[in-house]
Amino acid sequence: MLECYTNDKQFEAQIIMSEIILRNQSATMQVNTMGGYIDSLILKGREVLFPKTSVRVGDDTKLRGGMHVCLPQFGPDSKNHLAQHGFGRTSDWEIRHQNESDIGLKLISTEKGYEHVEWLLDYSLPNENEAIAILTVCNYGESPVRTSPGFHPYFTAAGTQFDFNGAPYDADYISHTEFVSSDQDAHVAFDGLKLDIRTHNLPVYALWSDRNGQYTCAEPTAEGNAFLSPARGGQFVSGHSKKRYAMKIRLMA
Repeated sequence: MLECYTNDKQFEAQIIMSEIILRNQSATMQVNTMGGYIDSLILKGREVLFPKTSVRVGDDTKLRGGMHVCLPQFGPDSKNHLAQHGFGRTSDWEIRHQNESDIGLKLISTEKGYEHVEWLLDYSLPNENEAIAILTVCNYGESPVRTSPGFHPYFTAAGTQFDFNGAPYDADYISHTEFVSSDQDAHVAFDGLKLDIRTHNLPVYALWSDRNGQYTCAEPTAEGNAFLSPARGGQFVSGHSKKRYAMKIRLMA
């Protein structure tokens, strides 16, 4: 039996908050229910994510920084039905549960084709060195739904040079995104900030930066820009079933 819906009566009358601060010793995470964003992340006193802010990109003003979930898909949709990175980052999420070091969010969208899907997003600080993000897709409908999600972190990086799994990169040359496979465990270093990233069902990283701020992105995804190609069986969540995607960021130095 599929069990994802929150039936606990104590949350039925809960007032939806805007911003929540999670803490564990010298680690803090600022979570925003609008978009299900992590607005900022500090591990063991180190600023791991470039804080979410508005920046000028050409003639436009765009949000950059923090981390958001990309659902139901990472990247563009070839049918132009869904916005870039889907609708999760532009939706208002409901709080399912909350304590000092973790929070659970819920989203039920009316987007066509996803009316019977519940999206559960869990953020936590298990200790002062680690942050965990988990997305659970719960399909309560009869028909399968297509998903190929990802997480979009903006890591703090003053310079353009960085290292991913021992290979050198220059952020000035990845403005069009470079996809790199890395099953379960990846090692990233930005200006002395060394991170270990472990994932579940997110084996393809998108390396990208527009350098409109001191950030570079290493984004774990299910299959990169999967919605630009014909659908494959592994992208579907069957009726009355669920699928889980997760990432853990650990500060190494």
